Amino acid sequence: MSLKDDVSDFLKHSREVQHLNFEAFGYRFSPGQYVLIAEKIDSGEIPVRNSRALPMSEGAGASWKYGLNEFWFLPECDLTKDYWRALLAHEGTHSVHDMLNPGKIETAIAESIGYIAEAIALHAQGNNPIGMKGGGVDPMRAEAMRVVQAMWDPTGLHQMLLSAADAESIRGIVAAHPHTLSQGATIDLSGLH
Repeated sequence: MSLKDDVSDFLKHSREVQHLNFEAFGYRFSPGQYVLIAEKIDSGEIPVRNSRALPMSEGAGASWKYGLNEFWFLPECDLTKDYWRALLAHEGTHSVHDMLNPGKIETAIAESIGYIAEAIALHAQGNNPIGMKGGGVDPMRAEAMRVVQAMWDPTGLHQMLLSAADAESIRGIVAAHPHTLSQGATIDLSGLH
């Protein structure tokens, strides 16, 4: 299978996506929304690109490109590995959020939601947060895992709800992070065209 087929299959059938049933910052996410993204990949409306030459944030292995409506992955992407599956849960959630068409929103909120989805995928896999290359865990990923553990539904049947206190906590950590600051204060989630 191609990377495009692997991404589509993950969004339609993965155990991780079955747990992406949550509400955060007033936005609701459910497994069926990821199937809609997969269908757009299958039809060619959403390209899946695999190239080291594409500009992504430093250290990123995957990216949802707002406005372009494209997924970008490094060539070594291997969706049989939990690490890449967690990154796709993160970026796939950005694509679903974009599909919801909320317009301009705070970058820290969009990124918080992505990190929560990544942590949900990792928790469903039985894994810890993704570590940094030099060791340790990035504070955004650590906080995302903490809030996911607080709202976790082991069945995946009930929508998990991020509490107001946990929303403020993760938003504050994400907003102060250099990765988020480099993206600007707001991001335009203007729908899929």
